[in-house]
Amino acid sequence: MPQTPAMSYSRRAITLIETVISLSIMSVLLLGLSGAVMVSSKAIPTATQTGIEDQRVIDAFNQFRSDLRQAILIKYTSNASERKLLLNIKDSGAKGNPDEIHYRYIVASKSFARQLKGSAEEILIDNLASFSIQFVQENNDTTTAKIVVVANDTLQHFFELHIALPDKPELK
Repeated sequence: MPQTPAMSYSRRAITLIETVISLSIMSVLLLGLSGAVMVSSKAIPTATQTGIEDQRVIDAFNQFRSDLRQAILIKYTSNASERKLLLNIKDSGAKGNPDEIHYRYIVASKSFARQLKGSAEEILIDNLASFSIQFVQENNDTTTAKIVVVANDTLQHFFELHIALPDKPELK
C-alpha cells in the first residue's frame, strides 16, 4: 500500500517531551557535579585549618633552612639551658646581606630566636616542647642537617626537616 503525504511521518524537530526529559537529566547531572566540587573544595586546607601557629613554625623553619643552606661555617653548642647555632654566611655581594646569624633555642622559655649581627634578637617561635638538631658529616664537611621540633600549640605537633647543605660548611 502506497503511503499518502498525510500518512508519511518525517521527524525534523525535537518534541517538547524530549526537551523536558533531556533538561531534567542535565540538571540532575549538574547538581551531582556541583556537589562533587563542593566536597573537593573542602579538601584543600585553609589558613585556619592548617593553623596560624603551624604556619608560624613553617615560616620560621623555612627561614632557618635558607640560612643554613648559605652557611660556610656552623658553630653549634648545646647545654641543659639552651642550644646555640652561629652561622657564618657566604658573601653574596648583595647590599645588606648578613655575614653572621645567631639562632638560639631556649629551654626554659621554650622559644626559638634569630639574631642578625648588630641587631636585636627576634623570637620566631615560642612554646616549642623540644628542639633537636643533628649534622651528618663527611670528613670535616657538613652535608646534611636533620631537625626535629615538637610544637604544642600546632595541629601538626611534630615537624621534621632534612636539609641538604650545598656549600658543605665546616662544623665546630
